[in-house]
Amino acid sequence: MAFDVPRNFSGESVRLSLPDDVNQPPFFVGFEDQTIEAGQNWSLVVRPQDNDGGATGLLGGRLPEGMRSDDNFDGTRTLRWQPLQPALGDHLITFTAIDSVDSSLTVTETITLTVVLPEDLSTIPNPGPTIDAIGNFNIRPGDTLVMRVKAVDANGTVPQLEILNPPSDSTFDVFPLDEGVRVLRWTPTEANLGERTFNFRATDADDPSLQFESSATLGIVDPSRYVRPGERLRDLAEARNFLFGYAHLLEWYAQPDADLYADTAAAEFNILSTENSMKMGYIIPERGVYRWEGSQREIDFAKENNIVVHGHPLIWYTVLPPWILQSEVGERESIMNTFIDDVVSRYADDVAIWDVVNEALEEDGTFRNSVWFEAMGEDYIDQAFFRARANDPDGILLYNDFNVSYNGPKSDAMYTLLQRMLADGVPVDGVGFQMHLASSFDRFDEVAANFQRFADLGLDVYVTELDVVMEPGDNEDDQAAVFSDAVATCLAQPACKATQIWGFTDRYTWLRGRDPLVLDHDYQPKPSYGALQNVLQ
Repeated sequence: MAFDVPRNFSGESVRLSLPDDVNQPPFFVGFEDQTIEAGQNWSLVVRPQDNDGGATGLLGGRLPEGMRSDDNFDGTRTLRWQPLQPALGDHLITFTAIDSVDSSLTVTETITLTVVLPEDLSTIPNPGPTIDAIGNFNIRPGDTLVMRVKAVDANGTVPQLEILNPPSDSTFDVFPLDEGVRVLRWTPTEANLGERTFNFRATDADDPSLQFESSATLGIVDPSRYVRPGERLRDLAEARNFLFGYAHLLEWYAQPDADLYADTAAAEFNILSTENSMKMGYIIPERGVYRWEGSQREIDFAKENNIVVHGHPLIWYTVLPPWILQSEVGERESIMNTFIDDVVSRYADDVAIWDVVNEALEEDGTFRNSVWFEAMGEDYIDQAFFRARANDPDGILLYNDFNVSYNGPKSDAMYTLLQRMLADGVPVDGVGFQMHLASSFDRFDEVAANFQRFADLGLDVYVTELDVVMEPGDNEDDQAAVFSDAVATCLAQPACKATQIWGFTDRYTWLRGRDPLVLDHDYQPKPSYGALQNVLQ
């Protein structure tokens, strides 16, 4: 094999040869910058090739919204897209080809796809408006329905949105942060008990003949339906001087059943985690732009209901805004420190517990190559704890991770990390064990022993994220048994200060469709709820 490379000064090239048995990286054919018109049906075959004729692996990066990537089952993929007006401008498309023999031989190429307006704008199709799925909800008489309805149009215009059968004492106002959204507000009375269907219509801004209709059903249910049997979980926990809590839903106040959600949470729990409202991607979506409403509303709710606040998480490898992912490596230490300063100093008097660093380890126990590790190495973990302590001298500072409550290389690595941190004087007070389990989980002897070895280091133990998905063949009683064993294992360990389930109703869970929590979609107790009552007694 031979190829030409330029000489340094003269620009002349010299012919170099490599032995035929040297494996060379793959390359792409026909993968180059393109310009297309809005409305055009565009396609491109991404075709990697190997110098020795072998197959290659192919990995793609994030694609523009609406672009398809179809597998051709021959080592290539076909990209297909019909961009409309909102897609005008440049789009970067990145693919990596991997040698089938030596996976260290890769090539990554990026092309720019530029979308422009055609000279004849009438050639751009108008697909007409749609209405985002709304869902069906139940509320009680006296609760205030807050239902966001969003009309969208793929060509970027804002459809007219109307409700066809509004209650006489309701409002349907424009949502101030999104002109495509209107908010239906209504407070039903006992006279409204039963089902109520709302019908909505979206009309295209350019062509009034293009319309879309959708409906949502609201149940106005007697409050007795939501009276749960037995004692409340928080009362049972407080009798044991124990914290029992949940992860609080982001912007719960904008959900149709916000009052029911809030009343249930306040009755059942004495500690909450800020599930999403304190994550970097939410608080600082753009450099210098801060969003505090979500976290402040959760803290206000906690104060009103005498609930402890667990701030989650300060430093994590994901849910980062694009501007941080695109930042220079050398400025990330300053970004990290500033974020910790801003959040912790703001809420030091309101937040009792902080997840300072979240999920810094890979499954094999090595450090995750996050944007923070890339910039500072392992030292970023220590720095984050020192920075948090400087802003909150009295806060409880935790390291938090998943798949570490039972035996394995990741748990061992976390033990080594925390042992080292304590020896170096890093102000870490405890360890958070995420326990996202399945209904077949039965390794609680390992969990108990693992809790003990961290307690022996002088660290407090927290079960920070508990949920249980049901596996095929299992039922809700199997799920309840795992919930019960998990909490019992924590209660049996004197160093274990709290257990928090990651949500409480299956209506609002990060594991959508897997029903991993203790109340069902309509806030009705599952066997797991009764099991928690029993174990807390």
